[in-house]
Amino acid sequence: MGSITFLNLIGMKNKELTRRTFLRKTSFGAAGLTLASNNFSRLFANIQQDSNKLALLGGNPVRPKGSVLGIKWPVIEKRDLEMYIQAFRDKNWSEYSNRKEEFGTQFNEEYAKFMGVNYCAVTNAGTQALEAAQRAFDIGPGDEVITQTNTFVATPQSTFNLFALPILVDTDPETFMINPDLIEERITRNTKAIIPVHIGGAVANMDKILAIAKKHNLAVIEDCCQAHSAEWRNKKVGSIGDLGCFSFQQFKSLPAGEGGAVIGNDEYLVARVGAYVNNGRDPRGKGRIFPGANLRPTSFQSANMLSQLKRQDEQNEHRDKNVTYLEQLLSGIKGIKPTRKYDGQTRRAYYAYQMVYEKEYFSGLSKAKFMEALQAEGIPVNNGIDSNLHKDPFIDAYLNLDSFKRIYSKERLDKYKKELQCPVNEHLQAEIGISLYQAVFLGPKRDMEDIVTAIAKIQKNASKLL
Repeated sequence: MGSITFLNLIGMKNKELTRRTFLRKTSFGAAGLTLASNNFSRLFANIQQDSNKLALLGGNPVRPKGSVLGIKWPVIEKRDLEMYIQAFRDKNWSEYSNRKEEFGTQFNEEYAKFMGVNYCAVTNAGTQALEAAQRAFDIGPGDEVITQTNTFVATPQSTFNLFALPILVDTDPETFMINPDLIEERITRNTKAIIPVHIGGAVANMDKILAIAKKHNLAVIEDCCQAHSAEWRNKKVGSIGDLGCFSFQQFKSLPAGEGGAVIGNDEYLVARVGAYVNNGRDPRGKGRIFPGANLRPTSFQSANMLSQLKRQDEQNEHRDKNVTYLEQLLSGIKGIKPTRKYDGQTRRAYYAYQMVYEKEYFSGLSKAKFMEALQAEGIPVNNGIDSNLHKDPFIDAYLNLDSFKRIYSKERLDKYKKELQCPVNEHLQAEIGISLYQAVFLGPKRDMEDIVTAIAKIQKNASKLL
């Protein structure tokens, strides 16, 4: 920001800070950010309020206690209730016939169209979508699947449940995605697939991942459970690899309580998925015989997903606008920045909008204390790293099973545990990663100003928290 920073201006005493002065003396003006008069007035008012005393130390918070940043989630409107009641009244609560009248069949058609693919197979959860997708490639005992440590436990769990080994790869420190440069060294003769996770809604480096998969003849199953409507080179994620898996759990940007889907363009692969979900029934009635289980959603879930899908485009556009505005404002503050995106990412989603925290610009304040202070100001900040699954005790819960000990030698299991090393991700979780939940970006534009005001207020007073 040159010789005068945003924070210097906040701390100015006995000086009138006009809109013209603000824009002239900060990089907001130099960078060409144009704040409408009403927007600037609100931001200026927020900056001035009790900026010398943090809420964590007894001052007034930027956001009043009890207020909601963004909107309350999930969104429920009259049409959602009408769809749910229709499913109830139809009395076809268990849908298994693949008839056009079934809500699940209707969702398959609508979601495939929305995602720009030929086929969709609905499931009762994102976890089951991941399992069914791997079943389509006959992944099972003795096989290995490469994925990442920074993901929800369901990703490797779905592989463990097939008595295969999930190989957890470390994280790219700039994007928080799987580090594609570490994938090839983990490939063995038993590797069957790569499951990149578009964690938080950003997109993994699909160009590199697809090239590696092609070289080694591996399947690519995209875990898009947090990335609804994100895009890689103008194609929606899930349509890039062989199959794409989605979750419609309550907190996802397309919520149905629980629910999931697998999408793709290969009729046979998606048919295998659809059949596995529905006790082996051929989803297109061609008389083919498939293995199966029961991973079907109820009609209520499918009806809710159909209704929620109708507002996806509108909500995505709303998030896009607010995130663009937030990034413009954040460009005036050192120490908080968005994660880097790969060149191929043409649109991101915002299940968890990840950012990089640099404590050297906050008087050395730890990430944990910064998050505590930001939450006290009424900003619901979260951890930008989903997890360090390579350190999670759930792994031993699987490896200690007699079945795993029968399938894999002691040497192989010992080697597996020894290779569970992901130091970059551990550092990101402890020191750097922070995030904001997607519903934060569905509120008014002013909410973005409150986020920046709170960050600036903490930066100005960070030394008081040491």
